[in-house]
Amino acid sequence: EEAYISKEQKYSFLRNPQTSFCFSESIPTPSNREETQQKSNLELLRISLLLIQSWLEPVQFLRSVFTNKLVYGASNFNVYLYLTNLEEGIQTLMWRLDDGSPRTGQIFKQTYSKFDTNSHNDDTLLKNYWLLYCFRKDMNKVETFLRTVQCRTVEGSCGF
Repeated sequence: EEAYISKEQKYSFLRNPQTSFCFSESIPTPSNREETQQKSNLELLRISLLLIQSWLEPVQFLRSVFTNKLVYGASNFNVYLYLTNLEEGIQTLMWRLDDGSPRTGQIFKQTYSKFDTNSHNDDTLLKNYWLLYCFRKDMNKVETFLRTVQCRTVEGSCGF
């Protein structure tokens, strides 16, 4: 990454208010630990599901942009497959916690037309870097919410 985007460029891009919006910010999520603790397990699972579903299409786009395995990942691990498996697992947990009736939340679809597959100029690389930044940020939220649910439901599993 450093070979393509200098630290100065990367951090100035992240601080730019015009570009610092991840689409998933339109999904209402707890913003701190106290708010997270106030949500029920079912609410945290629903939020996690929405975040995961919002990334199903963009991760396929990312894969096409970052065909270089050193940039995208060192393995053949398929992030899309991982997300769909996680989606299915969360839906199962929601079904068990709820009344047993399957529910699907509103799926947030985002058009990532502002992210360009032509990665030959610095602006395009920065925009695609921003997409990766948003993905990491959202997956950190999902991890936090799922750990909170696990901590509440599985005795002896609280490790944070």
